[in-house]
Amino acid sequence: MELSRRGFLSGVVGGVAAGVLASSPQAHGDDSTESRGYDAIVVGAGFAGVTAARELRAAGLRVLVLEARPRVGGKAFSQTFAGKTIDLGASWFSPHHPLVTAELRRYGIDLVPEGVFPEKVLMPTVDGVAQFDPQTAFAHFDHLLGVFFEGTRDYYPDPYRPLAAGEVIRRLDQLTLRERLDQLPVSEQDKLWLSNVTSTYAGGDSSRGAFTPMAQWWAAAGHDAAGWNTFIGQAPVGGVGNFLQRMLDDARAEVRLSNPVTRVVDAGDHVRVTTRSGRVFSAKTVVVAVPPNIWKKIDFSPGLPAVHVDAAARQLNVPYSAKFWLRTRGDIGSLSASAAEGYPVNSLFTYHQLDDGDQLMIGFSQDDTFNVYDRAQLQEAVSLFGPIEVLDVRAVDWGRDEFSLGGWAYRRPGQLFAHLPGIQQPHGRMTFANEGLSTSWGGFVEGAIESGFRAAEQALDRVRA
Repeated sequence: MELSRRGFLSGVVGGVAAGVLASSPQAHGDDSTESRGYDAIVVGAGFAGVTAARELRAAGLRVLVLEARPRVGGKAFSQTFAGKTIDLGASWFSPHHPLVTAELRRYGIDLVPEGVFPEKVLMPTVDGVAQFDPQTAFAHFDHLLGVFFEGTRDYYPDPYRPLAAGEVIRRLDQLTLRERLDQLPVSEQDKLWLSNVTSTYAGGDSSRGAFTPMAQWWAAAGHDAAGWNTFIGQAPVGGVGNFLQRMLDDARAEVRLSNPVTRVVDAGDHVRVTTRSGRVFSAKTVVVAVPPNIWKKIDFSPGLPAVHVDAAARQLNVPYSAKFWLRTRGDIGSLSASAAEGYPVNSLFTYHQLDDGDQLMIGFSQDDTFNVYDRAQLQEAVSLFGPIEVLDVRAVDWGRDEFSLGGWAYRRPGQLFAHLPGIQQPHGRMTFANEGLSTSWGGFVEGAIESGFRAAEQALDRVRA
C-alpha cells in the first residue's frame, strides 16, 4: 500500500517542491535609473510566475522576472537534512492535476510515491489521541470523507465550472467547514478526525474556511476517497525543484533575485515597477505573480479593484502555516499521527527511516503562537504521540515569512461567487497569477500553473494592443 493511502492526513496544500537557486544578473548602472527594453515584467518566480514567463518568452517577448527572495520557487524551498533532500514548502502532486500532468510529460518526468507506510496510526479522541490499526483507520476515514462530501455530484457536476450549479452552489458557499461538520450524523470522535483535516486546510480554524473549496477538490479528484488520497505522497523524480528548474530553463527569461517589488504604476502606455532598492523597470505589461496576502505591501497605482482588495484584506492565502522536519529517535516504529483541531502540531508522520535507526519525520502547525524553530517546544508537543526524542530540526514558518505572509490559498465563505471571475481579470496593463486565482485547484501548483497560463495570455493581449 502506498503512502497516498494516508490522504486523510493534513498536509501542505498545493504540492510544490524544492525551491531551486538561479543565478541573478546584477543590476547595472545607478539604482535610480529607469531600465527599459522589456516587453513584460513578471513579479514573483514561483510556479505561477515561471509559467507566465515561459509562455511570454515563447511568444517572442523580452521578459524580466523580479523575485524578492535570493532563490526562485516562492513557497517552495528545499534543504539537505541527514543526507536526504527535504521540502520545506509544499511538495506533492496528484495525477488528477491535468496541467501538472501535461507539464511533467512535456519534460519527461514521472511521479513516484514517497514516504513510509505507517506501522502505527494515532488519531484524535476526546481524551487526546489513541492508537488504531492502520487498515481500519484508513478505511473508516475514507467512509467519513464520503459522508462529509456527500452530494458533490449534484452541486459540482463539473468541478472545472465551479459556478455551474448556480443558486445551489451560491447557498452552499456560505457554509463554513465547521458548519458542515456540525451537520454530519457522525460521532464526536469522527468529527475530531475530520476537523484535523478541515482546520489544516483552512489555516488552523475550521470556522475560517468555506466548505466549497475542499468539496471542489473532492469532485475534481473523481468524487471518491481513492482520488482524494492521491493528494499526498507523490513527487516528481528528481524533486519538484528539478521540475521548476526545467520550466525556468525553458523560459530563458532574465531573472533578478533579491529584488522585492514595492510599487507598480500603470502609466497608460507602459508600466513602471520599482524595487526596494529604488531601481525602476519599465515594460508594456506586468504579471503580478505573488500571493494576495502580499498585494497590500505593494503600492499599486491606480489602486486595485475591490475584488482584489477583498482578497488581500481578508487573506485569501491562509494567514499562518509552518512546516517542519525532525530527526528523531525512539522505539515508536513508523508513525502516522493526527491531533485534534487547535493542537500546536496538527500532524506528524515518518517519512524516512535512516540507516542508524533514526527517523526523519515531517510535521505541520497552524498555531501562530507556536515556535517551530524551538526544539524544546517541538519536543513537548510531539511527546503527545509517544516517546519521541527530537534530535534536530529544519523548519519554515510561512506565516512570518515576509514574502508570503501565510500559506496556500483557501477561500472564506462567500468568496467563490464574490471573486470569480472578477479576480482573474486584468487591471489596465496589470495581470495577476497565483494558485488562489484559479478556477478549479486553488491552493495547489495545478492552480498556480493555470493562473500563469491565463495571466500570460492577458499580458500578451496588452503588449499587442
